[in-house]
Amino acid sequence: MISQHTKSTRDANRDGLTRIFLIGAGKGGRAVLSRLLRFNWVQIAGVSDLNPQAPGILLAQEAGLPFFIGDPLQFLQGLDVNLTFDLTGDQLMHTRLLSLPSRSFDVVTGPVSYLLWSMIQELEEQEIQLRAHLGEHRVLLEINQMLSRSETSEQIFEAIVMGGIRMTGMPAGSLSIFDKQKQQLFLVAAKGFSSEFFKQAIYSVRTGGLTEHILSRNEPVLIPNIAEYPSFNNPVLLKEGVRSLIAVPLLSEKGPIGILYNDDFKPRTFTPSMLEALRLLATLAVIAIQKQQALEEIKSLSIRDPLTGLYNRRYLNEILIAEMDRAFRLNRPLSILLIDVDYFKSVNDRFGHLVGDQVLHGLSKLFGLIIRPYDTVARYGGEEFLLLMSETDEPEAVAAAERLRSATASERLLPEETPLTCSFGISTMRGDEGRLPTPEEFIQRADKALYEAKRAGRNRVHVFRADSASSPSVSESEKTR
Repeated sequence: MISQHTKSTRDANRDGLTRIFLIGAGKGGRAVLSRLLRFNWVQIAGVSDLNPQAPGILLAQEAGLPFFIGDPLQFLQGLDVNLTFDLTGDQLMHTRLLSLPSRSFDVVTGPVSYLLWSMIQELEEQEIQLRAHLGEHRVLLEINQMLSRSETSEQIFEAIVMGGIRMTGMPAGSLSIFDKQKQQLFLVAAKGFSSEFFKQAIYSVRTGGLTEHILSRNEPVLIPNIAEYPSFNNPVLLKEGVRSLIAVPLLSEKGPIGILYNDDFKPRTFTPSMLEALRLLATLAVIAIQKQQALEEIKSLSIRDPLTGLYNRRYLNEILIAEMDRAFRLNRPLSILLIDVDYFKSVNDRFGHLVGDQVLHGLSKLFGLIIRPYDTVARYGGEEFLLLMSETDEPEAVAAAERLRSATASERLLPEETPLTCSFGISTMRGDEGRLPTPEEFIQRADKALYEAKRAGRNRVHVFRADSASSPSVSESEKTR
């Protein structure tokens, strides 16, 4: 049974929305759906359940959303979906979803989604309680409204910094986010400083230093006059002319998540009411940052491959279209490398699918270490990867492919010292292209080159040629003479 409201989402305009399908519309499904409806980056492609009276189905009806009664797999194959939430808790359903032929969407299981949504709900409840506590703090209420309206991390970070400046009346401020694993702080927003200030965007937490002291406290750290603190040795702030500051640690239940600094270029005193307001602002900031992090984690599920952590094929297609348009418009080279793991079926047959998964994960990490920071690598298919390289001509693409090929052959990703190799197909858009090829044509060129590389014996790099199927790279040509 299909709702009469249903309309194929393939007709939806391509405006960057994440198209989501929910399976399981009980109370939990209704809770997830109600939150998804708040976000402007989401389009609900459908809600499915066996029970036509399930709470989530009733909510979908009220909202005029597509809903489906029956086996969801029958409906999914006719929809354009990026992300499917499996809220049934049924392992068989999860297995069937992952086994769908030509599946183009990622699957999120109930435990993951419930954990994230529960966290968001808890943070929203804290926000409601805090708003009631704010009462007469009109400025804080306004700052809270700014944070609630913010849709990106950058907007939230800027609202927090501006909030601190308004609360203290100090002319400058900054916000740094703490990476516990790396023991580093990352500057994410700042106001009132020179352009030089932003060059020191990452700094380590030194044992026994002031930053470690701030992160370990539950209270703001006050420096009314830096001249009275001879041990203060932050050259960046001293160069900016900072003479006094307040450092407010942003603390969650799991530990510190950052520091909000408010700075002045003259010595000053700090009142108890100012410190109390900053404590409340810190609580608001922590809630806003954690909510946004949870939402971004959910959103990233639609563009990341769950096994390798690389971008998925859907996201790659969006980036590829934009990069091809740019390269053609500016007459700049653009290359793609299509990479296939040699004899991958034999790997699964001999060592099992778990080892096969470990190989794909290991390759994704290896490629990430070798490619340039601004290149885009994605999992393109089962054992295929695609590397998109902007501003890269054919010789440069061949050199990059040879580095990856050599590194793969040298890496020991299989048991028993079993060698593993990859084959590479390269397609390059030159600056003098007569017309802009479609993304499908561009990838097909690389695919033809990859086919020739595998036919020639594998562990090779081949380049697409318009006048012939492909040609091997120089180094491989020499090896085969």
